Amino acid sequence: METVTTKKKRNHKRTSLSVSANVKGKEDKETSWSETTELINMSRSGAGFYLERKCEVGRLISLMIAMPPNLRCYDYDREMYSVFGLIQHCTPFSGEDKDEFHVGVAFIGKNAPPSYDKNPLQSYRIAGMNHDNTWRIVEAKADFIARKHPRHRVSLEAFLSTVDGNNDLISDEKAATEDISLSGTAIFSSLPVDVGDSVNFDCVAYNFSAKAIVRNRQEAAADVDELPKLHLEFIDSAFPVEQILFPDGKKIFVEDEN
Repeated sequence: METVTTKKKRNHKRTSLSVSANVKGKEDKETSWSETTELINMSRSGAGFYLERKCEVGRLISLMIAMPPNLRCYDYDREMYSVFGLIQHCTPFSGEDKDEFHVGVAFIGKNAPPSYDKNPLQSYRIAGMNHDNTWRIVEAKADFIARKHPRHRVSLEAFLSTVDGNNDLISDEKAATEDISLSGTAIFSSLPVDVGDSVNFDCVAYNFSAKAIVRNRQEAAADVDELPKLHLEFIDSAFPVEQILFPDGKKIFVEDEN
């Protein structure tokens, strides 16, 4: 097996910390690659970091991380935390010394599904969350098609509201995003709106306000205790995603979930 190795340098309280990780991926059944990097953000459910190689969204990679025990979902006493991650986004970034890619992964647990061993290039998508705070995945029917604006999986507190023709408040509520991009968000909300309705979206943490159109509404399954999910398109503003990707240069920020 050929191995290519290179070395290089959320509504939660964030703390500066330096944590390294060894990231491994497969190009096919016979060829693998490996890079050592430093995480720039992490939580129990995912992490962000820079790589020299482009990764395909929807693919799986494995990570060995010197993860603090309070952010682990298992193996609390082991020196290194072994976890598989589903690529959520891979964004080109021009650094001081070289061009890199900012990669975000959602942790799916210690083991990959059997289909990964049969085809390491299989694409997957998130289908919910497991009881141990890792993400549940299923096989995607087709490879991921890159969006015009990449989505970043992050839970942000936001306020949604609707108004009438006189700009008087009709309904409002606090909600939490599933992901967000420059042009829109997927957000869990029970606000009584339908496809085509307009809402006001406010995120105080990032000093962002926008009018948005409901492009889709997904009701949760009857046996799942979740709110409906609204897919919103911002129509008059662009969300400052760079503040999520680069909150303080290249320092790592840990989401304190205690």
